[in-house]
Amino acid sequence: HISGLSAKSYQNLSGLTSPEFVLLFVPIESSFSIAIQHDLELFDFAWKKRVVLVTPSTLLATLKTIASVWKQEQQTRNALDIATKAGLLYDKFVGFTEDMKKIEQHIDNSKKAYNEAFNKLSSGTGNLASRAETLRKLGAKNSKQLDQKLLLDEE
Repeated sequence: HISGLSAKSYQNLSGLTSPEFVLLFVPIESSFSIAIQHDLELFDFAWKKRVVLVTPSTLLATLKTIASVWKQEQQTRNALDIATKAGLLYDKFVGFTEDMKKIEQHIDNSKKAYNEAFNKLSSGTGNLASRAETLRKLGAKNSKQLDQKLLLDEE
């Protein structure tokens, strides 16, 4: 029966998550004991065929062991998945920090360009605000008044 059960290769069925072994339940404990005494190689023969012999007294412990191994395997898969996702998240974070540095540079460049333009408007000799005010004083017909704060920086 061991060879027949082994030949079915249940553990190799696609789409089925199963252990690498098939359990062969021997319902009568004394029959199992006599079989093992009669053939000392029976357990090893079954093991090599990827069949585990279980009895009423070993079935529950075997099933709990299998459940524990499955749980451990799932936790290992989860840990690997977490590690992969953590790596992707880290890479995304690095990309985000690089983008923030670019934004900072653009803001700095914009502020520099703004300051240069504002200086041309209201600072130093010959700035645009003082030239416009000079034109008004010379008689330009205007309906609006220039903000006096722009004229205060005049040197």
